[in-house]
Amino acid sequence: MEVKELEKDKNRVVLEYVFSKEEVLEAENKAARYLNQKVEIPGFRKGRVPKNILKMRLGEDFQEYTLDFLMDLIPDTLKDRNLIMSPLVTEREIKEETARFVVEVHEEPEVKIGDVSKIEVEKVDEEKVLEKYVERRLEDLREKHALLEPKEGPAEIGDLVRVNMEVYNEEGKKLTAREYEYVIKEGEDRPFVKDLLGKKKEDVVEIEREYEGKKYTYRMIIQEVYRRTLPEIGDELARRVNNEFETLEQLKEALKKEGKDIYNVEMRESMREQLLGKLPEVVEIEISDKTLDVLVQETVNRLKREGKYDQIASSYESEEKLREELKKRILDDIKRDRAIEVVAKEKNVEVSDEELKKEAEELAPFWGISPERAKSLVQSRQDLREDLRWAILKRKVLDLLLEETTVKVVEPRGEGGGDEGKGDN
Repeated sequence: MEVKELEKDKNRVVLEYVFSKEEVLEAENKAARYLNQKVEIPGFRKGRVPKNILKMRLGEDFQEYTLDFLMDLIPDTLKDRNLIMSPLVTEREIKEETARFVVEVHEEPEVKIGDVSKIEVEKVDEEKVLEKYVERRLEDLREKHALLEPKEGPAEIGDLVRVNMEVYNEEGKKLTAREYEYVIKEGEDRPFVKDLLGKKKEDVVEIEREYEGKKYTYRMIIQEVYRRTLPEIGDELARRVNNEFETLEQLKEALKKEGKDIYNVEMRESMREQLLGKLPEVVEIEISDKTLDVLVQETVNRLKREGKYDQIASSYESEEKLREELKKRILDDIKRDRAIEVVAKEKNVEVSDEELKKEAEELAPFWGISPERAKSLVQSRQDLREDLRWAILKRKVLDLLLEETTVKVVEPRGEGGGDEGKGDN
C-alpha cells in the first residue's frame, strides 16, 4: 500500500491510496470466501464456487466487494490522526490489477486561545442576594408555622381550606378521590382555589372541565376552614423553627449560610455558562470551509431524517440563511470543544476514576437508580463514561479560565439600577 498526500487545506487533507497487485488478489480471495457463504450459483455446491466464476457472474458487484475489503485496511493508517468525522472516500477503482482510493480526512483543527480577560461575566451581588434570600425564607417559615384555628364562617383571603376532591367522568363513575389543602391568597386566580372563596365547612363545590374532548366533574367537599395567624418574625419564630435557636439572629445566620451554599453553586454554574457562551470570541481556529460544509450537510440530513427540517427551515428567510446559522453554531461548538481540550492538555487537567464515581453517585437520583448501580453503569458503558468524563473536564477547565475573566458585579434582577461594581476574579 502506498499513501500520498494530494491536497491539504488547513485541517482537511486529501490522501491517495494505491494497493498493489498482491494486495488486490488477497482482497479478491477474501471477497470470494465471503460471497461463497452468501450466494448460490446453479451447478456449484454452496461454498465451492471458484473465484473466477464469481467474478464472471457477479461482475462489478464482485469488484465492489473487493474494494470493500481493501477499504477495511485504511482506518489503521489513520489511527494517529485525530479526526472530527469519519473519512470520506471520494474515489475508488480497480484498474490494471491495482486499486486506487482517494480519501478526504478532516482532522481536529488547530486553535489559538486569545486573551480570556477580555471576556466579561456577570456575578450578582452576593450580599443583596443573601439579604433577599433570608427575607424570603423567613416569610416561608412564617407560613409553615402559622397557627390554625377552625372557623365556622366562610373562607376569606388568608384562610386555609381543607377539601376532599372527587373526580367523575361523563358516566358519573368516580375516578379518584384525594384530600387537598389550599391557602387562599390576595387576588386569587388559581383554578378551583378561587371557587372556595366565600364557602364554609360542609359546602360542596362542583366544577366541570373538558380535556381532550372528554368532560369531567370535580366535586370538592369542604372538610374544614381555618383562620391562619402568622407568627411575628422574632425570637419566638426562631425557637419554633428549631429549638437549638434562641434568637432571631441565630436563625438569620443559619439561613444566610444556607443561602450562601446555594448562591455559590448556582453562581458558579451561571458564570461557567456565560464563559462557555462567549469563549468562541477569543478563539482563533484553522478550519477548512469544506469541513464546515460537510458538517452542515450532515446536520441537515439528520434534521430531515428526524422530520424536523421543514419546521426549522420555515423560520428562516431561505435555506441559505439556515445553512449560514448552522455553520456559525457548528463553528462555535468546535471552537469551544477544541479550546477546552487544548487548555486541559496545557494545564494537565485530568479526570480521575474517583471523580467519575462521585459524579455517578450524584447523578444516581436523577437516573432513578442506586448509587452503586450508577457507578457500575459508568464502569461498564464506555459511552456513558466518556460523557461524564467530558462534563467533568469541561467544568474543571472553565473554572480555571474563570480565574482570568473579568467579573462584573450586578444588581439582583428586579432591584433596578444603581452603581455596579467591577473587578477581576
